[in-house]
Amino acid sequence: MALLALVLLAICLAEYLRHVDRMWVVVVEVVAMVAIVILAAYALGYGPGAGWLPAIVGLWWASARTVPSWRIPGMVVSGIGALLALIASPAIDRNQPPMLDWYESLDVPALAEVSLDEMVLAVVTAVAMIGPANAIVREVLDRVGRGLLAEERRLKGGRVIGPLERVLVFGFAIGGNYGGVAAILAAKGILRFPEISKDEGDGSRAEYVLVGSFVSWFLALALVPLF
Repeated sequence: MALLALVLLAICLAEYLRHVDRMWVVVVEVVAMVAIVILAAYALGYGPGAGWLPAIVGLWWASARTVPSWRIPGMVVSGIGALLALIASPAIDRNQPPMLDWYESLDVPALAEVSLDEMVLAVVTAVAMIGPANAIVREVLDRVGRGLLAEERRLKGGRVIGPLERVLVFGFAIGGNYGGVAAILAAKGILRFPEISKDEGDGSRAEYVLVGSFVSWFLALALVPLF
């Protein structure tokens, strides 16, 4: 579980590398990303070698995001890397996490029965619901309706509402508040209903909205069974 958190951390850091144009800045940020991932691996009790798999996945994600033809394959490979990290995590030797004492010293009643691994994975997953998850949703929607996606890009609200929706759905789900999850999904349906009901022609707008919503919800709920 902790190794999966490291992979997601690397992907979150790598998502912002593609915004840099100058080569020397890219090199500095790549070194910083690898260093952060390896330090995080050490803090979670892994040796330096265990931090390289997440770092490689992160570098692959950053490379794939800069080349349009690589984006979907790159995201798929990154997802496979995350799955392999989850499967291999129990088999990798691990020491007492240096940050465990700090975590236990927080003395927060709500965290009394939450392990360090669960806490780290929850925080990193919530962060991943913003940049990386947005990238996946937009790539899928780009395949569904390019014209509609170009129109949506003029509306800045979706870039904020989508991540907030995913973070809230994920938070409510791991907290066991499924009523809150249902309320968010129902509110999304009510807000989108007028737009879908006015759809004409081939129904592409309704399809666009449904695909975007289902992909977004899937990403928000995919890791919930681990908690």
